[in-house]
Amino acid sequence: MTTGQRIAQKRKEAGLSQEALGGELGVSRQSIYKWESDAALPEIDKLVALSRRFGVTVGWLLGVEEAPETASAPDSGELTEAQLKMVEEITARYIAAQPAPKPRKKWPYVLAVLALLCAAYNIYDFIGATGRRFDGVYDQISQLENRLEVSISNQVYSLSSRVEDMLKQQNSLTADYGIELISADLSKNAVTFSVYAVPKTYVEGMCVEFSVDNGRDANSKTVLSEPDQNGQPVSEKFSAELTCELTDDIAITAVFVMPDGTRQTQPLQTYSGLYSGSLPDVQSLADGDLQGRGQIENGSLSFPDAIEFAVTPNKVLDNILIPRAEVVSTKVGLFKNQQLIAWAEPISAEEQTRYRGFDNATFYRLEPLSFPFAAGDILESAAVLTDEYGRETICPGNFPLTLSTDGQSLTFPGSDGSNTAAAYALDTDITHWRFD
Repeated sequence: MTTGQRIAQKRKEAGLSQEALGGELGVSRQSIYKWESDAALPEIDKLVALSRRFGVTVGWLLGVEEAPETASAPDSGELTEAQLKMVEEITARYIAAQPAPKPRKKWPYVLAVLALLCAAYNIYDFIGATGRRFDGVYDQISQLENRLEVSISNQVYSLSSRVEDMLKQQNSLTADYGIELISADLSKNAVTFSVYAVPKTYVEGMCVEFSVDNGRDANSKTVLSEPDQNGQPVSEKFSAELTCELTDDIAITAVFVMPDGTRQTQPLQTYSGLYSGSLPDVQSLADGDLQGRGQIENGSLSFPDAIEFAVTPNKVLDNILIPRAEVVSTKVGLFKNQQLIAWAEPISAEEQTRYRGFDNATFYRLEPLSFPFAAGDILESAAVLTDEYGRETICPGNFPLTLSTDGQSLTFPGSDGSNTAAAYALDTDITHWRFD
């Protein structure tokens, strides 16, 4: 038996539902489902908690010990050296196999480059050097950024290749399988997959239960092998079509069911970021120097002059499976702690004064305003996009601002020497933003 089958067996013996077991362990029902379907492995602390709940050893859950019951199941949660090594190796393998979320924007790199550029500019202004010196510094920074991105990309590709090879070696239940996203109905927020699987060991009378789990619910379909013209099974190939709600976390599995009822689960494929990739996006949201034009006085932040914004839509298809939806309306606002302060009004390209070379951009103007602003507050500009299906998404600007340590000016989070990414992360979940 697999680890997932052992967990499912003990859960059923205890008379617990997946939801009830999840409640005891402090995890969701979906997590229990993924454990039992072998789509994911419990963390070390959850393995220990499971062993205590079911009165078995961690080694038995992992399949390294035969006897399920033991009088010496460790109450302390301590594992033997061999068990710990096994848990860590398998856990690391599963963690590495999960697709890394693709950041919507490279803002940490941009912030770092901007900070270095500002420093280089101050030096240039102080010593009165020529523009060639500044250009040389900029070129060096650009080269460094490019080398860094190439290095990271190469490392990610190498890791992905090793993980893929590892998973193929573990894929012991299938001789062949294939999955294709055959349709996406964004008006219904639904996707349909075509899936087939050929078991390594075919037994007459077996069937396959295909399942698609989007993190919210699961949809399954049980099929026999492909039939002949008379409807009788004639091959060892099983196929089906599965439809589910479109989300950013979709997993497809196959359960091989033997004539005696024995079930063996094989994770087939996972998809990440399909929903986000279908939403509209902006390539850039440029503002008219919020940092330099803001004035701090008596606990208030003021912008005495109008501020202009240039918004350029992103036409690049980051998601080749589901094209981005078209934008039908755009709003640009200024936010404090993700709470709307004021909307900017659209202006014509002829009226805009601060931007050049934004041929495909739309322009917005924010009139002068003043509002309370204290230490720890975060100031951001953001574009709110509505697509042709009525879905809304938010695209924050790349330059969040906060008060400097002396409280006299605006600066970037993390500029005090701390890590910028740790100090603040762009939030693209529109449900976390307030517009009232």
